[in-house]
Formats: sequence, C-alpha cells, structure tokens
Amino acid sequence: MRRSVVALLTVLSGTLIGQPKANDPIKTSLCELSREPQRFSGKVIEIRSEFVSRFEWEGFVDETCSAKIQVGAHVVFDDFRAQDGQTHLPLHTKQDRNYLAFRKYADKKFKWPDGGRCQDCPLYRVVVTAEGRFDYFAGGMVGVEAISGGHLPLLRFVLQSVWDVSATPIDPSVYSIKKRRDVTLEEAHEMMTRFIQDRRSSGFSLEPYQVEGYPGVQFFQVLGDDPIGEIHYGVDLKTAEIWGEASCQTMTSPSLKKLQNAIRTRISLTEEFRRVRPRMPGCAP
Repeated sequence: MRRSVVALLTVLSGTLIGQPKANDPIKTSLCELSREPQRFSGKVIEIRSEFVSRFEWEGFVDETCSAKIQVGAHVVFDDFRAQDGQTHLPLHTKQDRNYLAFRKYADKKFKWPDGGRCQDCPLYRVVVTAEGRFDYFAGGMVGVEAISGGHLPLLRFVLQSVWDVSATPIDPSVYSIKKRRDVTLEEAHEMMTRFIQDRRSSGFSLEPYQVEGYPGVQFFQVLGDDPIGEIHYGVDLKTAEIWGEASCQTMTSPSLKKLQNAIRTRISLTEEFRRVRPRMPGCAP
C-alpha cells in the first residue's frame, strides 16, 4: 500500500513539474505581440529580441515583421486608466550583473570629432532575453495620442529582468563617413536647448512637432520660461538655421553658433550652401 501511494505521489509530482506555473511568464515573440496585442495585455511575458536605444525612444524591435514596442514606465494613458479604477502592480527592474552588462552595451554611443554624443548611433547591436509586463492601450484612447502629436506608445513593455545578453560590435566608421545629410531631430533639439539656455531661461521644455507642407523644417514649441517672447521656432534641417515664428528672424547666441558650426561640419554642408539664407515658412521674402 505504501509503495502504491509513493508511486502515485511521484506521478503527480512529475505531472505538476511538467506543467507551467500560473505565474510563469508567457513565452512569445515581438511579432506575435504586434499581431495579437489584446491577447497578452497586462500579462507578464518573456521574449528574445533586439533592443534599440535612440534619442527619446528605446525598446524592442523585429525588422522581419516591422514590430516595435517601447520600453517605459509611465504614459498619460495610465492616468486615464487610474480614473476608471484600472491599476497595474508596478514591476521593478532587477538590476543584476546581466542588466548592468545589457545597459553597458546599449548605452555605448558614437562620439563626433567635435565631442558631441550621437544617441542614434549605437556601437553595439544588442539582443537579449527579457521578462516584463506587456501593456496594450486600446483604440478608445487613440484620440489622446493624436492630441499629443503621436509620441505616446500604444504598446509598452515594462522591463523586469534580462539575461543571455548578446552584443555585436558596429563599425563606428558607418557614422563618420563624410556625406551630405539633413540635421537630425536630436541635433535640432540640442540646438534649440542651447539657444534657450543662452537666453538665461530656466524651467523650460521643448515639444517638437511637424507642419504639413514643410517637411524640411522641424518645429518646436517652448513650454515654460522664454524671456524673448517667442513660443514657436523652426529649425531648417538643410542649413541648421533657427527661426522665430513670430518675429520671422534668425536666432543666434554664442554657444548656438559654435554648435551650429559643428553640426554643419557633421552634415557636410558646403560653403556655398552655408551662404544660402532660406526664410522661415510663412514669412514674407
């Protein structure tokens, strides 16, 4: 009798061990998350994917299906959910040796000869296995995203832990090759920040936006203190000029000039093109 009981317990134990636990993460892929976000929303998942860290964005990507999911902690949709009584238990990232190694490679960026750091220029291609909570913000909140200018994610991954980190070096020469290009959003934001800071302004933030019909101009709205009275600015992405929308005047300051010269060298702006003085859209010639 005792042997039969022991045998039965052994079988049951083996069956339980072979079954996934209720709190085990769901193993899936980025492509599957993008195809069926409702199925995984609010659940702890495990994925293996490439991690990308860029200017004002970082997350997981899979080019085979054009999937892209931002990694982050808080978005405005959380406030709307809280008002409706929907709350999530917070997840805290486990900052062990795997995580520190992961961040070391992900944060390694190319530096320009002028000393500037390019957030959009990684020096490693990083692939990791990650565990965390997946959030899907349903279409009923898309109106909020439209109001915000489209910067808020509809898909989010709240990172809890990473392991099995793979880092493949990227040749830095791919960034330093001399070729004509436009000013990036990161560079435009840096110039605007430098200019406002030179005006002894403090406690401000910049909200980038686009205007239909002007693809060559990056617009910014200054939120907070701007002592010269301008609120909206445009950065010409061909020449690195900054224009005030209200005054229709080019803007300048000591450190802005220095940064503009460095950026114009980076984008291989010729001396002939530097002499061209395009006007702010909407301003009379």
